[in-house]
Amino acid sequence: MTKLSSLDKCLQLIDLLTENTHGLSLSELSGMTGFPKSTIHHILSTLRGHDYVDQNAETKRYFLGFKFLSVSSKILSGLDIRKTAFAHLRELHQKCRETVNLYILRNGRITLIDKIQKVGGLSLDTYVGFSTEPHAAASGKVLLSGRSRDEIRDMYRGKRLKGYGPRTITSMERLLDELDEIRRQGFAIDDEEYYEGVRCVAAPVRAGGKVVAALSITGSIFAVPLERVQGELKDLAVGTANEISSQLRW
Repeated sequence: MTKLSSLDKCLQLIDLLTENTHGLSLSELSGMTGFPKSTIHHILSTLRGHDYVDQNAETKRYFLGFKFLSVSSKILSGLDIRKTAFAHLRELHQKCRETVNLYILRNGRITLIDKIQKVGGLSLDTYVGFSTEPHAAASGKVLLSGRSRDEIRDMYRGKRLKGYGPRTITSMERLLDELDEIRRQGFAIDDEEYYEGVRCVAAPVRAGGKVVAALSITGSIFAVPLERVQGELKDLAVGTANEISSQLRW
């Protein structure tokens, strides 16, 4: 078995703290990684010294520190696609009066890079920087549609398609068939696949002939009935995504 370097261990701890926003104790981190508590304590103490990790004084649980907010804001500010898309997202939000989002695909996961929230709308645990698997979300399926079948199989090799909402696609062959349909029609729908009671429609943003991002409109199943998706919303999403695509120079 290959011995992990201190940097490998550090990155594993950061990943775990990223996925467990309620925080983790030293014992929990040790149990999840198999690393000695002394090793974890040393790594986390170093990270705390640079504000990358914080610890609750009462519960002793560890959390990601505010330094990551600074780092992530600098990364996001450097994304040309986010700058190009913002005015279009704002206009789309004004037209549909629902929450609009912009996602990219990195390392087999989708990441939310911009969002305009509907006032008084659904309160979902998505935020700029939120990351998840792509197969259960409209934006994720749009981003997957820009990859070949072999690339998608490789992305999920050794992993099952996790169920999130009541209608998540958990069969690889069914997912691949749906992606074929998304390529044909030019948009994707998430009908309670990620969240129960939530519906979403997404369209691809392209640069250099490739799908580089996905724009989506999200709302409750009551505010966003399928008739509205198939009528007004899919056209708004596709039209706005095409406008953004025409301005990208990658």
